[in-house]
Amino acid sequence: MSLLYLGFVVLSTLCMGLVDRRWSLFLFARPRLAAVVVGLGVAFFIAWDLVAIELGMYVRGDSPAMTGLEVLPELPVEEIFFIIFLCYITMVLHSLLLRAPWRAEVRR
Repeated sequence: MSLLYLGFVVLSTLCMGLVDRRWSLFLFARPRLAAVVVGLGVAFFIAWDLVAIELGMYVRGDSPAMTGLEVLPELPVEEIFFIIFLCYITMVLHSLLLRAPWRAEVRR
């Protein structure tokens, strides 16, 4: 059992959290709203994965970098952490783009 992939996903999420904290972009700007938005995104993508698994379009890959642990059949634990990271980074980047200098020029 290897924690390599899971470790990198968790580390990436923590690093994104540091960026978010430094500039109060998303979670550190409005924590309750951020938790709801990420929660809804995670729920959507897990449902998406479950439908794909049921239709036989998605199967768990076999990699020595993965833990081999599954939340459900064909749904590895790493997928849950990746979905959380995906939703979080998307919203941090969205918040960052809303603050971009060229947007201030457009508003003038």
